[in-house]
Order: sequence, then structure tokens, then C-alpha cells
Amino acid sequence: MTPVELVGNALCLDFANTVNSRPVARRDWMATPEEATTWADAVGRPIEDPRGLAAALPAARELREAVFRVFEALAHEDDPPRQDLDAIAVLYAEGVARSHLEAHGAGYRLAWQAPRTAEILLWEVAASAVELLTHGQLERLGGCPSCCWLFLDTSKNGRRRWCSMASCGSRDKARRYYATRSTP
Repeated sequence: MTPVELVGNALCLDFANTVNSRPVARRDWMATPEEATTWADAVGRPIEDPRGLAAALPAARELREAVFRVFEALAHEDDPPRQDLDAIAVLYAEGVARSHLEAHGAGYRLAWQAPRTAEILLWEVAASAVELLTHGQLERLGGCPSCCWLFLDTSKNGRRRWCSMASCGSRDKARRYYATRSTP
């Protein structure tokens, strides 16, 4: 099985990256309950109660696309679509209404009653998106020019260009290298 790649540096961005490329995806971690479970395990948010997971996948894909459109627009310094911001806000409000605060480190965080469900995972993604929108370094958002994955650039110099150097970065550099060698 293909390993899950986590390059977004924020849960919501890794969720938006659950398809391996855009506009045509060859891999979708939200296509089946088994793949969604694998992805949730990889991000440290296992789905403990899989009942309802298959029914939640269409909503997961809708949230993924809303998150992608919002942060892709911001990465390109455009205004995000209002309907996508509203969709994230509605899901976030629903999650907050069903949550409680629990101690976490020196502060508190939103938490939900066990067992963890797909619904809780979507609330966590919406909460991550709202947190990034309201308190994140939006000027550090980037999009890979090769696969369109989104990331929060945490590099020291703020000049990250690709989702990862190991995949798209090395392919792009190789493509440019061979292009310069083949021109007369």
C-alpha cells in the first residue's frame, strides 16, 4: 500500500492533500472506508467507531474540496470563495456545539466524547481550518506547482516551492536539467 504523505504542516492542509494530484487524481484517501481509516491513523486521529464512515465519505470529500479551494485561493493571494468559507464555518460551529474543552499542555483544546467517529474527524479538520484562517501565517501558504498540494511553509527562509523535495521537487529539477541538456 502507498504510504500516506503528510507535507501540509496543518491537519486541514493534509486533509486537502488526500488526493495525490489535481485536477486528475490517481489516488484518493477518501475513496473508501479502508483508505479513510488508513489516512486517519497516519495523522494520529484514528476512527475508533467505523459505523457511518461509508456514509460520511461524500461529506468528507465536500469538506476536502472546500478546504482546498479556500487555501489554494489564499496561497495565490486571491479571495477565497464565500460559499466554501461558510461551509467550513457551519461544520466548525456544529463541532464546537458538540465539543467540550479539555486541558492540553499549558492550555485547552476542543475535544469530543469517545469513541472517535468520522464525524469527529471532520469537525477536527474544520477546527484546524478555522484556526489557520484566524491565527495562522497565511502569508506562508504555498501550493506545489507540480501536484497542487497545499502546505504551510515552515522553512527558515520561507522559500519552499514544492510539496516535498523528495517527490515533486526532484522531478521538477530533473525535468529542467534534461530540458537544458537537450536544447541545441
